[in-house]
Amino acid sequence: MAQINTAFQLPQSIRKDTLAYRQKLKVFLDGQTTATAFRACRVPRGIYEQRQAGEFMVRVRIPAGMVFPGQMKRLADLSRTYGNGVLHVTTRQDIQIHELKIEETPDVLESLLEVGLSPRGGGGNTVRNITACPRAGGCPDEAFDVRPYAIALSEYLLDFESSFNLPRKFKVAFSGCSQDCTLASVTDLGFFAHENDGSNGFAVYAGGGLGSNPRVGVKIEDFVEVDEVFQVAEAMKRVFDAHGDRANKHQARLRYVLDRVGEGEFVKLYKTQLEKLRQEQLQTPAIRQISSTSNGGASSTARPQPANGYEDWRKNNVLAEKEPGEFTVRLRLDLGDIPAEDLEAIGSLAQTTGEGFARTTQTQDLLLCRVREEDLPFVFERLGALKTEVVNTAGPKLVACAGASTCRLGLCRSRDLAKAISTELRKKDWPIQLSSEAIRISGCPNSCGQHYISAIGLQGRAKRVGGKLVPCYVVLNRGLAKEAQARLAEQVGVVPAKNVPALISAVLKLLVGRRKEQQSLESAVADAKEEIKKLTAGYSHIPSIDEQPEMYRDFGATVEFSLAGRGPGECGAGVMDVIRLDIDQAKEALNNAKASSDAKGKSNALYGSIVAAARALLITRGLEPSKDRQIFAAFSEHLIEPGWVAKETKELLDQALDYRLGDTDDIGHLEEPVGRMLVRVEELFRSLDANLNFRVEPVSKQSPKEKPPRDAEHVIDLRGVACPLNFVKAKLELEKIAVGQVLELLLDGGEPVANVPASFTEQGQELLEVSQCGECFRVKVRRVD
Repeated sequence: MAQINTAFQLPQSIRKDTLAYRQKLKVFLDGQTTATAFRACRVPRGIYEQRQAGEFMVRVRIPAGMVFPGQMKRLADLSRTYGNGVLHVTTRQDIQIHELKIEETPDVLESLLEVGLSPRGGGGNTVRNITACPRAGGCPDEAFDVRPYAIALSEYLLDFESSFNLPRKFKVAFSGCSQDCTLASVTDLGFFAHENDGSNGFAVYAGGGLGSNPRVGVKIEDFVEVDEVFQVAEAMKRVFDAHGDRANKHQARLRYVLDRVGEGEFVKLYKTQLEKLRQEQLQTPAIRQISSTSNGGASSTARPQPANGYEDWRKNNVLAEKEPGEFTVRLRLDLGDIPAEDLEAIGSLAQTTGEGFARTTQTQDLLLCRVREEDLPFVFERLGALKTEVVNTAGPKLVACAGASTCRLGLCRSRDLAKAISTELRKKDWPIQLSSEAIRISGCPNSCGQHYISAIGLQGRAKRVGGKLVPCYVVLNRGLAKEAQARLAEQVGVVPAKNVPALISAVLKLLVGRRKEQQSLESAVADAKEEIKKLTAGYSHIPSIDEQPEMYRDFGATVEFSLAGRGPGECGAGVMDVIRLDIDQAKEALNNAKASSDAKGKSNALYGSIVAAARALLITRGLEPSKDRQIFAAFSEHLIEPGWVAKETKELLDQALDYRLGDTDDIGHLEEPVGRMLVRVEELFRSLDANLNFRVEPVSKQSPKEKPPRDAEHVIDLRGVACPLNFVKAKLELEKIAVGQVLELLLDGGEPVANVPASFTEQGQELLEVSQCGECFRVKVRRVD
């Protein structure tokens, strides 16, 4: 039996759930349930579909970032046997196995169980991996070792089914000091270690997050004793469960509850739940201290003499710990990737050197801690023999999300950009001090690359030039994660992707020239913010596609950048970004028309506004026509004819096309109807739900043939009926009513409310409502066909 992590004990409920997964997959493969229903089953188990059809990823939880030699060997074996042979360390200390076949996932999950690992809660609306300082126990700045509390809270929360049926993901982080390497200040629930009158405890922050509409968390506790972490976490989880928006995925995170009710009411809701919990007798796991010993790796062999490059490596990648003579060795991974054989070799090294295991970090690296000073040359030699380069590394660390190359949410290819930046930076030698800094890159607004708290951050987005989409990045700076001082990064400008590497090199060159001794990158950026704005502006120009066609292709891509065919579940955040871009363009053109005193200029501006407004929402239907007449035709078919936009808008489009073809010389009189069209388009945009469906009523009444008058709602009680039978019964009931009528369902929480509405949406029915009603859920579905 492989050596397993005895610090973390998987709850029996997780073991039982994992063993049940094989049968759930069989039901799906036998065609007895839909792909949507099965997605709701597999995603909370950490099984994600990659962008490549038929390939999947398993995200394995690594509680507090501690991974043991036997676990590393098993992860390596599974990646070699079933995946692509390369493991990936995430920004939340998980480890991912990529390019799996869905049929093989039960074998992977059951094999992980044998070494005390599980991907349960690695995805979906669940309590995600609970993170801790990667140097906890050895960091000279920490108040105390936070790992025992992260581990114990993981064991507690994972044992409850309610932790897997939340409105959205719920992230928890433990930071040992105010420097906040775990980003506890910008997560759903963050604990900061402090000592108060001889007692260990935590200051607690909540409601933070780094996705779309990011925000810093608010303090909900000045100080709680260490054994109160269970009540605090459970209380905030219950607040989230009761008040999170389950109907709108885009506003379902805990921070939206905070925004909606305000800080005072938010804290009051938490305190009310906490007081109730203090009256209950919570069954909590024991808080066990982490025991480790400092092993001597070279004790049984001749200790090697330092080789070439040793001193530079030590300056860049070795950090002193609070115990004299012990050190942390950082293994800088390229974008978090590590070949399976190297992970296994590192496991063997960890078993005999340092504390006996390795650690994953929020910057996608690995650490070996408690390494004796006399063993550092031995470690250097062993690391130099790895297939991947972890020794000769300098310059800032590049942290990037998976990006559009594999992630179904990705907009831009962030990993390919990171590689291009790395290539550019290798052209110059950079000061050693930069090796401790990070440049963070996200391929879309979801911020998996954590760009909002970076001194220099990049966020993928699209920009339209001459009717063509261009891959671009928002440049941000001055982000900071620190207790009571956290600050979201500020936008500096937008630069086409192909100009980003040169811009980053220029910015770093500027900072190196001006940076004071021991000055942080964040502080240096603040001092040079005006110069950085000017530099960014200089790299922001986008030439026409005829001048530089490569600008219209993303890094790593051979075809023009496009969002055609993407929709819910693939690039929702990026889709919203492009819609907003078109609406803003339409508004600007309309304002230009209003301000113009020239008839021709006014008509041209109005025409441009009509085109941009008509194009904006077509992407929600998987369409991206390039010619104006195609845009108008698609808008008529998908938005005017179904009644979403007033029918008189069709005459507006006809007049605009006449102007474009030269049949009329002036459309200046259309200013008012163009404004009405734009108002309606923006109203529809603001109503979009997570499935890119409109949540407002059509403006045009259709004939009874198209949409019969609604009768009284039909109701079916499916409480107590499990998946997939509940959906079968609901579908049969829906078929009994006329098109346009509404079926009301009463469903249990958990898989029923997650699966049934999603299955109806997938089949093209109109989901009107999902709301909690006591202990069950009310779902309303209108029959479309």
